[in-house]
Order: sequence, then C-alpha cells, then structure tokens
Amino acid sequence: MPTRSALEPAFWKQPLRAPWTAVPLERDRHGIEWERGARQRNPDRVRARLEQAVDHWIEQARALPHFDALGPPIARPRTVFDLRGATAGMAVTERTGAHRVKQWIRIHPQLLLRYPVRMIQQTIPHEVAHLVVDWYLPRVTDPHGPEWMAVMVYFGRPPLPYHDMESIRRR
Repeated sequence: MPTRSALEPAFWKQPLRAPWTAVPLERDRHGIEWERGARQRNPDRVRARLEQAVDHWIEQARALPHFDALGPPIARPRTVFDLRGATAGMAVTERTGAHRVKQWIRIHPQLLLRYPVRMIQQTIPHEVAHLVVDWYLPRVTDPHGPEWMAVMVYFGRPPLPYHDMESIRRR
C-alpha cells in the first residue's frame, strides 16, 4: 500500500468514503429509527464484528507512515459496552506512569443494536483515531484537531466529529 505524507496536498484532496450512508434507515411502530435489517441481527455476532473492526483499524494505525519513529506500535485496546445517552463511542487513554498506558473504547450498546453498520464503519475508526493520537502524540490537546483529522483521512473516512444516529429517548 503506497503511503502519502499528510503534508502533500493530494493527501487532503483524496475522496473520502462514508459507506454507512448506503444503508437505509427505517422507523419501527414506536417511531424508533433503525438501520434496515438491524432488528434481525444477532447481538453477539454484531459485537464480534465490532471487535474485528477494532482489530482492523488498529492494524491500519500501525501502518501509519512515520509513526513508528514516535514509539512502539499501538496496543490493541479493550472494548466495553457501557455508554448511555447520546454518545455513540468514547476513546479512553489512561497514563499510569512514564511508559504505562491503558486504552479502551466505550460503546453505546443500544446504538450498536440499532445502527450496527454506522457504529462499525463510522464510530470505530473515529475512536481508534483518538487512541492513535493519544498513543503517539500525547501532548496534543485538540480532540478533533489536524492530527486526528489526518488519521481519519489516512483511514479513508471523513473526519466528522459527531455521529448522525438518533439517540435513545428517555421515557
């Protein structure tokens, strides 16, 4: 795979894909939005597929040009399914010493059931990009700044700071 530097103008002009937009949305009889076919999916298989996506994007991150000079390869993060509210995913980096770093991704389980394709194709690369910046460039403070955007562009995903999924309404 040829690599392009983030400094080259062509890097920023490449077409970025949002493949999740090809999946139609529909509403159930309660007015709740779902991706078409999501209600028929096995939740355990969806979670397993999400874990595979984490592995995929971590492998892509390990191939980032010039990042190998910044430190050891990024470790595979843990994934937990504990988010609530309107947040689809969250990247967490905890530094417990000079060279001890723990990272994990928090996922909203109900949004994963309703929007499996969007979560796997939009949220996971978004959160992995945060982890990549935290791992290799720990002094960067702008969460959706140019470093994060460059990782998203490298992944071939549009650097969108927010998701387009309808959050869970509280009753």
